[in-house]
Parts: sequence; structure tokens; C-alpha cells
Amino acid sequence: MTIHPGWNWTADDIEMAMRHGAYSGLKYICRWKDRLADTLNDPDYASFWSDLRVYEQKASTENLPELSFSLYRQFRETGERQAYELAYFERRGRLAALGLLAAASPSAERLQLLEDLIWSVCNEPTWCLSAHVPEGKEAGAREHIDLFAAETAQTLAEMIILLNDVLDQRVVRRVRAETESRIFTPLYQEQRIYGWENAEHNWSAVCSGGCGIAALLLLEDEHLRAKAVQQTIHSMNAFLKGYGMDGGCAEGVGYWVYGFGFYTYFAEMLRIFSAGTLDMLSDPQTRAIAAFPGNIHLSGGVFVNFSDSRERETIPPGLLSLLAERQQIQVHLEHRIPLLAEDPCRRWAHALRNILWTNPAVYKRGNEAQMPAVPVYLENLSWGIARGVLAAGEQKEMTAAFAVKGGHNEEPHNHNDLGHFILHGGGENILCDPGSGEYTQAYFAPGRESIFQIGSQGHSVPVIEGAGQQSGQQAEAKVLHIKRSFPEGIEAAFDLTSAYPDAPTLARYTRHLSWNCPPGASEAELFLEDYYQWQQPSDPCKEEHLTEKPPVVEHFMSRIYPVVQEAWVQWEGRKAVVTMHYDADLWDAQVEEVETVDHDHLPLTFYRTALSLQQTANEEGNSRNYTVKETWCRLKFSVHPK
Repeated sequence: MTIHPGWNWTADDIEMAMRHGAYSGLKYICRWKDRLADTLNDPDYASFWSDLRVYEQKASTENLPELSFSLYRQFRETGERQAYELAYFERRGRLAALGLLAAASPSAERLQLLEDLIWSVCNEPTWCLSAHVPEGKEAGAREHIDLFAAETAQTLAEMIILLNDVLDQRVVRRVRAETESRIFTPLYQEQRIYGWENAEHNWSAVCSGGCGIAALLLLEDEHLRAKAVQQTIHSMNAFLKGYGMDGGCAEGVGYWVYGFGFYTYFAEMLRIFSAGTLDMLSDPQTRAIAAFPGNIHLSGGVFVNFSDSRERETIPPGLLSLLAERQQIQVHLEHRIPLLAEDPCRRWAHALRNILWTNPAVYKRGNEAQMPAVPVYLENLSWGIARGVLAAGEQKEMTAAFAVKGGHNEEPHNHNDLGHFILHGGGENILCDPGSGEYTQAYFAPGRESIFQIGSQGHSVPVIEGAGQQSGQQAEAKVLHIKRSFPEGIEAAFDLTSAYPDAPTLARYTRHLSWNCPPGASEAELFLEDYYQWQQPSDPCKEEHLTEKPPVVEHFMSRIYPVVQEAWVQWEGRKAVVTMHYDADLWDAQVEEVETVDHDHLPLTFYRTALSLQQTANEEGNSRNYTVKETWCRLKFSVHPK
């Protein structure tokens, strides 16, 4: 019998199911070494193994970075977390690399380096990031569980099972003791409450999944292990509640990888340890979630990246291969084994399963099939995505695509971006989303809207009477309609009035977008119409202030510096060109250069094109004519090959 994770079932049910599968599950993990060894001389994996040897070389010649108090204190005192995390993830990178190398090709020197690394990780005062330890709770940080404490527990647990026959047993016992005291005792025996247990986002899946896998592997008490699984499933159900039946991830594709990745990793381990009885991927909702990356893939490995995601995210090929086989999804991405160094967090779970699970045939089948041209509407997220193929001359083709979002401004990893859109051509987001900024204390604190990547000032949405969009769930995009238009287009209309409560004379604001990319056409078109309805100022004393700024400034974001001419603006990408036509009698166009840093603290420049509504004096000479009740902004965008 297959048991779905949403059903109510007891620890006794779980215990009985695992009684028949736990022993074979442990033997299954020991066989992972054979698969790792088989890839050592495979050309497809050559760069991967070469990258791991760089970490091994550093481990043998350079001191392990210390997680000092000087680094730990920086987050609370300055809001910066980068220095601590660079040291932390360098330690995890060396640990993962040596563990994989030792499993594939053990040697006395390699094992000694690994044992020293494991011992050092066991000596860490906390397995958490400094930014995740609650203020004033440093004394209990050893038993605090965050994403990375859970990942560390899983890594060490899988490592000592995989290498049990070659590791010094004192190291094995130390790992068991540390995992017991840091994870199992507070979480499963003392039943301490952790905020992530009921979170409807990635934390519930990653934290519970990492701890749950460690429990499956290391807990010997059958009843306690069953209770641990039951507790893990509770948190996994909370995670699934963060998804609608459309399978969309409000946090973006990067957090889909993280959250649903660890959901899948635990689900597959539980299936193995229950001899196939407990299959969490049999839940129908998980198939829709598994399809999310494909739904938002535009072309050339570039994704819709609303919220805190990159345009180019590395989707672990092991994860995609497993989901393709279990959930019958197609994969339209390049087959490539990513390097451990490409993951800023150096995750053992992804790297190991990329070797174990990746199936090149999945990628071949997907790339031989055409990407679906039917527009995608993720109803729960209010995201619309449409792709089309343009004729590019000399029998070549180029993908053009469009994406728009609704939702509300209190989503996980929220950006104030209601009505924001992306225009894509030739493997590049030309009108783009700024993605994720650098994570600092301020990034998650009150007033975060002032940060470029978070506030509406960093998105292709208007500033109305000097006001940007407000945060909070009450600021929502009311969907007037999102529908497919003939033949492969999409139309979306939102009422965005509630996002601008600080615009004093705004009565109503709606945005209507209509995208069309006919098959075989040489050009795709987007028509945008913003409609503003005005009312008299409620406070006459504010009229003078209102005249200081244009009533409307429309913003359009790109990493490409545009050419501005009267009545049109043009952004020229590597393979495609986007042109915007506007009414120069009503709007003035200017370009602002915005310098910022990305998620990895690397410098990044955006160019914000601003269309400012020209102000017309009334008979009394006031620059704002309050007798005007309505304003329209009608724009045409075209996407065509260079």
C-alpha cells in the first residue's frame, strides 16, 4: 500500500513499513561507492572530479578556516554575514570533496584528511550560520537547528554509513554522538519547538529533510525512528501547503531547488527504507511541483526569476533525472554535471546525487522534443508565461518569451513587484528582474523596501505621485483576467490600486498586457496599457507638495544600456532587440544608471529607463491640472532577432 504524506497515519504504521526496509536501505547506501567509482574515468565527470581534487589539495596544504568569534560577531554588530559564511562553506566544501573522493577511491592519506575534517566539524560550537542563531541565544546555539545544521547532520550521517568500513570507528562514534546531542535529542526526544517545523517555505523541507535522513540512517531505536519520520512528514506537509495545485514556487526557482530538492531527497530515502511502501512522491501535487522549472524555463537555461532567484540557476541534474523518471516531466536543459565550486554553499546532498542519479537519456529525450508553446498560467501565483519561436533568417530560429506576475507583497522572499514583467529574446532576459541582492541583516529587516532588488524601484512598475508599492499582503494584484489569446499569446490584466496607498490622489490603477508571438513570425509584440484614475486631493495643503513630482513615472529595468530616441527606446541584446514605442508628446524618456551588488557581493549595473508624464499647466498656472480625471500610458514593445 502506498501511503500519501497528507494522510493521517501513525508511528506504528511507519515502524512496521521500515522494519522490512531499513536493513536493505543501509546496504543500498553502501553500494553508492560502486557508482561513484564507476564515474572516475568517465569523461562526462572529469571536470567534477578534477574540481574535488582542488579541494583535496587545499585540505592537504592550507589550514582549515577557523569559525572565530571575530567572524561570528560581525552579523550582529554590522549586519554583514559574508566573511563567516565564506569560512563556513569552505569547510563544508572540503568535507564534501574529501568524502566523495574517499568513497570513490580511498587511500590512507585521503582518509586521514577526511577524518580530521569530520573531527573539526564535530568541534564546531554550532552547525548553524551566525545569521540564523537568535540574538541572545548564543549559549544554546549548539542545539539550535537551522538549514545548515540539518544539512551538516545529513552529510555526516550519509558519510559515515557510506564509509563505515574504512573510517576510524572513533570518528564514526563521534559523529553519532554529536548528531544525537545536537539534533536527535532536542528535536525528537525533548520535542523542542523550532519555528521552521510549520513553515510553508523551503525551511520546513530542508531542515526536516536533513534531520529526517540522518534519523533514518543513525537512529537504532525503531520506535523513535518512526516518530522522527512522522515528525518529518508533518513538516513536509507544511512545506507542501506553501504550494498551490499549480506547483508554483513563490520563492523562485533557486528556492524550488533547495526546498523541493530536500523534499525529494528525504522522500526517496524514506521510500527505500520502507521497501517502497511510503512514497511521498506519489502525492499528485508533487507532480505539478516537479514541473515548475520546465514551466518557467524561457530558453537557453534562463528562467523567470521573480523573487530571490538568479536568471541562470543550476538545477541539479540528479534531482531532475529522478523527477523526470518518477513524475514523467520533460527536461529541456543542457546535460552537464555542475562542479561543487559552482554551488556557493558546497552542498553534499546535491553533489552526491548528481553522480548517483543523473541520467543523460532524460536530457536527450527532452532536447529532442520541442518546448511546449502553449502559454502557462500558474493560477495560485498569478504568473503568466508565454514562449514563441521567431524566424531569424538562414533557417535559424530564436525563442522570444514574456512573463508577468501578480500575487501580493508579502510572499516568501518578497519583492514589491506586482505587475512586473520580463521580456526575453535569444537566451537573454532583456527587460529583466534584478534577482536576489546580497543577504545582510538589513535585507530581512523592517525598511527592506529601500534595497534596490526588493523595492518597486528595482522593477518594471510605475512610481505614482512619488510613491512606490507598499509591502504587505493587503498590497495585492487583483486579477481581472489572465487568458490565452490566439494563436500562442497571453493577456493579463490586474488592478494594482491597493499597492499604492501612499499615492494621495490615485483612485484606481490597472495594468493590461497583451503578448503575441505567432508561429514563424519575425517579430513578437507586447502591448502594455496602464490606466490611472484620479480624485481631488483630500487635503488641499498637500497640493503644493504634489506638484513637485510627476504624477506618473513608468520604469523599465535592463542590464543593457538603451538607445533613446524621440518616441522609441531600444535595448540591443546578444541575439535579440527589444524596441519600446511611446507617445513623445505625453512622456519624457531618461535613463538612470544604478550600481548595486548581486547575491554574491559582485558589482552589478542596471539601467532604469524612466518615462515621466509631462505636466500640463491649467488656467491658473499650476503645474498639475487636477481637473484631469484619467491618464493612460499605452506602449508597444517588439522583440525581433538582430
